Amino acid sequence: MSGNFDREARAHLVEAEKKANHRGWFGGNRLEEASELYGKAANAFKLSKKWKEAGDAFMSQAGVLNRMNERDEAASSYMNAAKCFKKNSPQDAVSALQQAVEILTERGRFQAAANHQKQIAEIYETELADFEKAMHAYEIAAEWFHGEDSNAQANACLLKVGTFAAQIEQYEKAIEKFEQVAANSMDNNLTRFSLREYFLKAGLCCLCTSDYVRTRQALERYKNMDASFEQTREYNFLKALLDSAEEQDKEAFVDAMSAWNRMTTLDSWKVSLLTKVKEKAFADEIDFT
Repeated sequence: MSGNFDREARAHLVEAEKKANHRGWFGGNRLEEASELYGKAANAFKLSKKWKEAGDAFMSQAGVLNRMNERDEAASSYMNAAKCFKKNSPQDAVSALQQAVEILTERGRFQAAANHQKQIAEIYETELADFEKAMHAYEIAAEWFHGEDSNAQANACLLKVGTFAAQIEQYEKAIEKFEQVAANSMDNNLTRFSLREYFLKAGLCCLCTSDYVRTRQALERYKNMDASFEQTREYNFLKALLDSAEEQDKEAFVDAMSAWNRMTTLDSWKVSLLTKVKEKAFADEIDFT
């Protein structure tokens, strides 16, 4: 059965190419027919599970629609192409989404643009494991979500930016983003409970800079932002880490980590940062074990 769909798709492609490349009178009608045939080819390829070919056909359809100045319809074709490419061609999916986003921003449709920009970020994150590109894509999406007052979605993207920035040792950017989300969450009763986690992440990034004066100032600032923070485990954990790093007390540092981990298992991101803090803080120690 799939072979029949495949043959049908390729026949539609041949006809579409002829009409798309036609030169002469009534070219507009030929382009409409070409667009329709590319769409039929794409759907037939989908039925035969030829995802790359389906995506390519939708891209050709978008190209024809652009020639017709049907920009909104072209954006839809790029999105359809991206859905197909996601199956096994993630980089092609990114390219298709980028072209859709270009049209959406041109049309002032920033909410839709942000949603698709977030998809680009997710592909970089999960499929391509390119955390720097994922970070930049999430940052753009956050800006657009914020402009559309979709603050929860903006904050979710900013947290991703902070997470990836820390992973690639851009600690200043990470601190800025975690603190920005904390500030954005101050006046919302639904998000205030998360402040301690945002402060913890920002504080760990501060410790990674080895600027302990700055870290202590940050903790004071967080207490001023949220009076209840001083009574939290997160504050006490950060303070114990900071004190032990300043005093070059490696045993106290490890004890603080162990005490936290007994109550709440440290995730791999936090462990990675704590390892970096530990390596920098106690680099001068000679370990004979």
